Amino acid sequence: MANPVMNSIQKDWSAQSQTPAGYPTMPGYQPAAQQAPNPYGGQANPYETQQGQAYGQQGPYGDQMASYEAMMNAPAADAVDRGRMTYDDVVVKSLMCFGLLVAGAVVGWMAGVIVPALAMVTALGLCAVTLGLGLFVRFSKKVRPGAIIAYSLIEGFVLGALSFVFEMLYPGIVVLAVLATLIVIGVTLAAFSFGFVRNSKTLTRVALLGSTAFAIYYGISFVLGVTGIVDMTLVTNIRVLGIPLGVIIGLIAVFIGVLCLVRDFDAVKVGVNAGVPEKYSWLCTFAIMTDVIWIYLEILKILSYLMRRN
Repeated sequence: MANPVMNSIQKDWSAQSQTPAGYPTMPGYQPAAQQAPNPYGGQANPYETQQGQAYGQQGPYGDQMASYEAMMNAPAADAVDRGRMTYDDVVVKSLMCFGLLVAGAVVGWMAGVIVPALAMVTALGLCAVTLGLGLFVRFSKKVRPGAIIAYSLIEGFVLGALSFVFEMLYPGIVVLAVLATLIVIGVTLAAFSFGFVRNSKTLTRVALLGSTAFAIYYGISFVLGVTGIVDMTLVTNIRVLGIPLGVIIGLIAVFIGVLCLVRDFDAVKVGVNAGVPEKYSWLCTFAIMTDVIWIYLEILKILSYLMRRN
């Protein structure tokens, strides 16, 4: 599902990519308050003294000139030296968080093997924890790496326990779901990298409206299912042109997830080009991870409908 975190940080990036007067910044631009002080102490002419020393002679500003020349000859600072976000930052943090997600999934899977009932009850309780952590990351005024790391581990446990249940019901489904998810992510990234797909206002609007609609749909479905008012299993098994309704809904959800991934990839590109602070790489990682989880769960459900039919 589209991560609302991207809405707030992109607004921050837009503000950082403009001068106080509202003009676009150029490479190397710094606000006046952040510019390096004048090495000559505000003196208009470094060779001008009250004694009227001749041009080129050693004056009281000779040390400043030497310092200035050394500064000019020094190598230019790159994005890392200036504490700016780079693609490497996002890649490294993504690998770390997905590694923690897999580690948590292994624990959840093993818990399902040993004590299935307890693992599922624990996973359902942890769903509320991950929801709280997600909201905390979203609405916190600061970037919270600790909360994102905790989310990765806890959400991994939930996915592991849930995947174990699906595997028991439909043997081989987890491997297929993981492969399908990797293919979807790889194709989306390749299409974005080669320019076949581009983020736009329309794409962002569709992703936001679609993810919001699905959040409402799943919330209502959960309430109806738990209270017993409606049997959602029967609803999702309704055939539309011979295709289960659950499969159609799942395919639409995967499509929305792909749009959200395109938006996330574009946000990373915009952030790197704008030179945003390195801390925002955590939020980019969090957004990508939540969308990948969303796509995996939807593919898992689609495969379950197809296997159930067979």
